[in-house]
Amino acid sequence: MDFRPQERRRYARLDIALSVSYAILNSNTEFKEQNEAWSSDISAGGLRMMTPTSLENGSQLELEIYVGDGTQSINANAEVIWQSKISETCYETGAIIRYMPESDKKRFMGFVFDQMSRFVGIPEMIGHSAH
Repeated sequence: MDFRPQERRRYARLDIALSVSYAILNSNTEFKEQNEAWSSDISAGGLRMMTPTSLENGSQLELEIYVGDGTQSINANAEVIWQSKISETCYETGAIIRYMPESDKKRFMGFVFDQMSRFVGIPEMIGHSAH
């Protein structure tokens, strides 16, 4: 069964696969093990990703999101809010972004906006009506 909390989305979501590295922050180990995942959708407030490991609700994650523009990764801290087992080696994981440095937030928001405008399409001639 899927026990996701009632959806309360404040931001539009973008279905896109991005490479994401994550490490668990509330782990008792000194060494933060990096794991690789793929996003299945993102928004300004969070993301859904496919992870290779089970994560507990409330787990604090350090994320590196790669937007594929050749620049550095976008860094964020997130909290796992739900997870569903998809297969023996894949978990669908919902995480809410709790903190993102201001410079990364601007890049991330710009990326999301650019991708959404490609989906929706921006009219070439704004303000001209079709005859």
